[in-house]
Amino acid sequence: MSLIKFEGKPIEKLIETVSAGIGVLYKPRAIRKEADAEAYRIEKLEEAKGKGMIIQAEVENEILERVKQRLVHQEVNRQINIDNVVEKSTLYLKDNVSEQPVDDDWRTRFFLKIQDITSADMQVIWAKILANEVSSPGGISIRTLEILNNMSKSEAEIFERAASLAFKGGHILKIGNSDAFDEFDVRYNDLLTLRAAGLLFESDNLSITVKHMEKEDCSFLNFGDKTVKIFKPNTEKYTFAQIGFTPAGTELIEALQIKPNYEYLDKFVDEGNKKGYNLEIIEFVDIQFEKN
Repeated sequence: MSLIKFEGKPIEKLIETVSAGIGVLYKPRAIRKEADAEAYRIEKLEEAKGKGMIIQAEVENEILERVKQRLVHQEVNRQINIDNVVEKSTLYLKDNVSEQPVDDDWRTRFFLKIQDITSADMQVIWAKILANEVSSPGGISIRTLEILNNMSKSEAEIFERAASLAFKGGHILKIGNSDAFDEFDVRYNDLLTLRAAGLLFESDNLSITVKHMEKEDCSFLNFGDKTVKIFKPNTEKYTFAQIGFTPAGTELIEALQIKPNYEYLDKFVDEGNKKGYNLEIIEFVDIQFEKN
């Protein structure tokens, strides 16, 4: 993996945010290959000993000695976890960042969470959250951080698959009478898991309503970087049954920039046309719709 140049406004703001969050000036290091991780861990431990981070006084009590060693290893590992997340976040920083600083409370909560995240896959998710917040503060609420903190790796994988089926605004529009989407590796039990995690609304009877736009003589739904153009004769509004992501789920979809599943979009358009709609996939059009 190539080295990262730690310069420029996005990186400067990231370093300022991290330094304020951990209470000391953060000095970024080059991203290492996974094979170097254990060697780095040993290096940091020896460095910690050499700098006096470990209590030097002789400890006669065996229990206190074990406590001392455990705390040192814990804090070294936590620092490594923080370093890993921060370094990964540099890959997702936008070229243009807001002048608005990251909220103090948000920043404090964030670094308390990531110090104990050891999974490389979950570290990537938290890295994307940090990069998004540095670039555009306010995109992820503290409540969403709490939900993410309780999310397992398997739940994160389920969330990613389900989120890939979501239209703009966090809506999975149902195809036919199906409540689950086995064809796209999202089963009903997966939806129950996401509901328990606070990422999906509980109700199975949600819908969205899209108004007919007189000027264009049609309406639109956005999906990824595509738009579905909708028309049905003698129709003033279009209502679709849906599975709805909660605000936390919707925030995560936006922040993590989950890749849309365009095979699902094709299936949705095909099924809609069979029901008498005139649906067409076109280039992106910025629109809004109402919820029911």
